[in-house]
Amino acid sequence: MIGNAVSKRYANALFSIGKDKGDTELAKYASSLTALANAIEDNPNLKELIVSPVLTEEEKKNLTLSLLNLVHAGDIEKKFCSLLADKGRLSLLPAIASDFNTMLDDARGISRGLVVTAIELENERETEIVSQLEKQTGRKLELAYSVNPQILGGIVLKIGDIVYDASLRAQLDNLRESIKRGE
Repeated sequence: MIGNAVSKRYANALFSIGKDKGDTELAKYASSLTALANAIEDNPNLKELIVSPVLTEEEKKNLTLSLLNLVHAGDIEKKFCSLLADKGRLSLLPAIASDFNTMLDDARGISRGLVVTAIELENERETEIVSQLEKQTGRKLELAYSVNPQILGGIVLKIGDIVYDASLRAQLDNLRESIKRGE
């Protein structure tokens, strides 16, 4: 929980800097942070080095700056990551990147979610679902799709912490509970 609050503070600080410079800069910051966070998350050896007490903060900073050079990051991102290294907070980089991207999506009016269906949907149907949900929510939606035959039919929509379960499985479970209660 503390890591979450700290990562949000750092993400908010960087977002505030970028907000003054415009959407293009915010997108560049997000891209650099995400690339670095993905490199750390995808490579266990790199992740180990970032949290290792054997390396000095200066060595961790140099390692991070080398990675940022590979993704053509700007000066602000480099200074930001240098600050994280100086404060011993590089291990929070994946959480900071995630929080930053969430803030960027909120600023752009975008919500990300997951649609789970019992069968694979055709592209036309996916487009219809997105269009209808965007009208209902008033936000732009970027949805990923997944198939789970266990839901039997209908859809389950997850956006953030909210789950809308309109699956046949959920309806049958509700009916079963009603019968048990004698309704």
